[in-house]
Amino acid sequence: MPPKCAQDNMVPEAQGLKYSKFEMALFLTQLAWRSTYDERMASQDSNLTSVTEAQGQILKRWKALMDSEKELAGKEENFSPSVKREMAVYEWRYKRLEATMDAPQKG
Repeated sequence: MPPKCAQDNMVPEAQGLKYSKFEMALFLTQLAWRSTYDERMASQDSNLTSVTEAQGQILKRWKALMDSEKELAGKEENFSPSVKREMAVYEWRYKRLEATMDAPQKG
């Protein structure tokens, strides 16, 4: 049996692998939201639960926008500038709500 070459043992290099920065931003945001959802909803703080619900609505609209645009654009995912701005606004709104949770509460 001939000895194996070192290159045979290597993982093949990914070629043509592309991802949308908009999809990645949505994915990471959804992941962060889901990781804190149960804890926040179980808390007695009505502000915390309302912010979590508002963030959920933002994520739902953001995903719906992205899905509809992907259908229209096909596989090329060439979003129009107005759609890119709208997705950026959803991301900003979500992060802004998250920042309110990190701010010290006065009281």
